[in-house]
Amino acid sequence: MKKLLFSLISGLFILSLQACGDNDDPQPSGISGDFKCTVTDLDFPMEGGDNIITVLSAVKPQVSVADAWVSVGETSVQGSLNNIYKIIVTALPNPDGNERTSIATVSAGQNSANVNLHQKAKPTIQLDPASLIAAENVFPAEGGRRELKLASNVEFKAEATASWISIDETRAMQDFTFSFSVGRNSSASRRTASIVITPDSKDLTPLTVAISQEAGQQQALLGMNARQIAADMFAGINIGNTMEVPGGETGWGNPKVNETYIKGLKDAGFNAVRVPCAWDSHIIDPANHTIDPVWLDRVDEVVGWITGNDMYAIVNIHWDGGWLEENVNEESKDKVLPKQKALWSQIAERLGAYNERLLFAGTNEPYQSKQDQLKEKEMAVLLEYEQAFVDAVRAAGGNNKHRTLIFQGPATNIDKTVELMKTIPSDPEPDRLMAEIHYYDPWNFCGMDKDESWGKIAYFWGKDNFIEGSDRNSTWGDESHMKTQFDKMKSQFVDKGIPVVIGEYGAIMNWPSLTGVEKEKNLASRAYFNKCVSQFGKERGMVPFLWDTGEIFDRTSGSVKNAEIVKAIMEGSQAGKYPF
Repeated sequence: MKKLLFSLISGLFILSLQACGDNDDPQPSGISGDFKCTVTDLDFPMEGGDNIITVLSAVKPQVSVADAWVSVGETSVQGSLNNIYKIIVTALPNPDGNERTSIATVSAGQNSANVNLHQKAKPTIQLDPASLIAAENVFPAEGGRRELKLASNVEFKAEATASWISIDETRAMQDFTFSFSVGRNSSASRRTASIVITPDSKDLTPLTVAISQEAGQQQALLGMNARQIAADMFAGINIGNTMEVPGGETGWGNPKVNETYIKGLKDAGFNAVRVPCAWDSHIIDPANHTIDPVWLDRVDEVVGWITGNDMYAIVNIHWDGGWLEENVNEESKDKVLPKQKALWSQIAERLGAYNERLLFAGTNEPYQSKQDQLKEKEMAVLLEYEQAFVDAVRAAGGNNKHRTLIFQGPATNIDKTVELMKTIPSDPEPDRLMAEIHYYDPWNFCGMDKDESWGKIAYFWGKDNFIEGSDRNSTWGDESHMKTQFDKMKSQFVDKGIPVVIGEYGAIMNWPSLTGVEKEKNLASRAYFNKCVSQFGKERGMVPFLWDTGEIFDRTSGSVKNAEIVKAIMEGSQAGKYPF
């Protein structure tokens, strides 16, 4: 009985399917029923291509499009009930930089729906032709400001290949105008660089705008010899841990030097700035010791800010990886001498248009780390290095013939200089040399950062700043010692017409851990030490340059961070009178 019932049901079902399948007549136009277009938007890439519109409909839908860049292709039926339709819509490649849109209208009987069509623009970036006229991008030596106009439908970044070009804005979309400025060219040679505009699209290549600048004019000489320049230096300071950092000036935590900071130094009373510089890490051709012109431009920019504010600048070759400083010996000089000559020839030529407000210093602290090995033989090698410096600068042209040059005592140590420096480099230009030493006595007060077996850190210097019973009072290197050491330099050089630069000095260790009276006495000790160097040095014909790595002045705003120390230096500088 179950088998008979199943056969009866199966037969009825088959008849029903046959009845549906035999009805091949299309439904009349305008019939209502289920209708749904499953998309409202279609996005096409810039390259064009196919997309699919899926429609649920009781009748076969029709698709029409409004624009020629899109076309309707094959319509196929999906599903067992023949009421799901897939329609292919094809877009042609977009040939220009404008995004385009259109509408596809899907209709089935009385039902219809619109599908919005979008196609991405071809990535494009284009400079206004006027921006590419070479004559428009040649700047006079004094510099100036101009604009670049471009149209872009992608993000981009604009960068200058040289520091003497400054760009106000570096990112934008659509039509955009950005301004850029060119700094003063102080060299006696024409210079060139570029602005590179890099679009944020792998399909576009960067745009390059060549910028050139006329050679600078030599500044008028002031007619000042070394003694007159020294007498005009009221107080000096170092831009420490910055331009001398191997590879880049921000590598040791300080920001890039800016003119606001330089003006802050001047406003505080300093009128001379020592700019320690690295060069070895900026060499782009080791075989010829060629300095990267971008770095030369950067040093030029900083020097320009200093001298442009009526201050003196000293540029040196600092520690610089130790290629010279650690190799003051007979075995090394065949490698060191050619490099010393090549570097100073380039530096002097690049900065040759500056007048006497720019001074050069040939080394920094030669053989300081090996000063126990400094004997007469090493002193003879050091003199060869310093003579190479003098000769290279004098031969470089421009105002270098009359520039005051600074030679360094061995290790810039006073006692080693007295002992070993029996002669100095020869100079065809009279009265244009200065000597240099550094002063950090007593070291356990000035620079020692931890207790050693041979002695403890001293926090307090000057008997009025001692704390009774403390084992942190300085036990040597007092005011009397300082005067004695400075007297040695006066006798060795100043009395013979050669001023002495104290290229570095200072109680450079700051101790945040100290509190209360110890903190007060430590700060007072540091201020007093700096005051004494400023006064006692000037009284003996020595020009002091404070070593600061960002503790005394804010490197961005130029504001004074440690007013007590600056005040002490100014007081000492005012009290001290040069003997020339």
